[in-house]
Amino acid sequence: MSGRVSLARKNLFEDRRRAMLAICGIGAPLVLALVLNGVFAGAMQQVNAYMRNSPADLFVAQKGVRTMHMSQSALPATTVAAVNAVDGVEWAEGLRYTTSIVSAGDSRQLTYVLGYEVATGRGGPRTIAKGKSPVTGEILIDEVAAEELDVTVGDDVTVLGAPMPLRVSGLSTNGTNIVNTTVYIPSADFARLRGDTFAYVLVGAKPGIGIDVLAQRLSTALPDTTVQTRNEFARQEGNVVRDMASDIMKIMTFIAFLIALAVIALTLFNVTLGKLREYGVVEALGAGPGRLVAAVIAQAG
Repeated sequence: MSGRVSLARKNLFEDRRRAMLAICGIGAPLVLALVLNGVFAGAMQQVNAYMRNSPADLFVAQKGVRTMHMSQSALPATTVAAVNAVDGVEWAEGLRYTTSIVSAGDSRQLTYVLGYEVATGRGGPRTIAKGKSPVTGEILIDEVAAEELDVTVGDDVTVLGAPMPLRVSGLSTNGTNIVNTTVYIPSADFARLRGDTFAYVLVGAKPGIGIDVLAQRLSTALPDTTVQTRNEFARQEGNVVRDMASDIMKIMTFIAFLIALAVIALTLFNVTLGKLREYGVVEALGAGPGRLVAAVIAQAG
């Protein structure tokens, strides 16, 4: 008996074609689940790319506002000067922001619209793949969105309900995700279209000043605001989008799991059904029901 052959292995691999089909059938939903989770993880990296790549050490927003997505923040224009007056601030710059639709012809995309000071570039994109920064009457569009809208440098698009189209001055990178895209216009143009208020204030700390210390000073000096570090702001943005999509990911992963179980069950059923005569012989030779069940469990494993 010590030299016996594994009944489970023999039954499973006697027909190698069936065994390979079973392995592929089980592997397919596993790969599907891994791909879905990989796509989701990559998408989460894009959702908060703007915050993670910002040169600002701190972000100041309206009290209670901790994200960009599905949030509205409004700060008086005087907030920038108030932030600059706090000890330890190297620079402070207002960022205008809203959600809108960017359109070209019949093509439309949901977008973040960011109005920034082009002279410093602190609130703008980190990389311009093509063209240049916008001036009055121009707009900077993410290259992925530009491809979807079928526009390029020199073409016209409409955003914020502007009475006149804006000319595309350049194409930026890393501004499109599963939720929306990103466009940039000069701060003065944004103020003319939507009023002289800021959504956020970007803050740079002086060398040698602790970020947490400066955040506490700003919170004390401006009690009607929310002050967050760059990493905290990026984490909050990622969390809100992750919470929105997590249920879908769980459902898709669960479906893939059920498919794998169904393939395993079907394979075991066919193998067991085709080997009933052999199981009968093994039982006649003295194998109990427990050994036969163990063989089936071993095949499943």
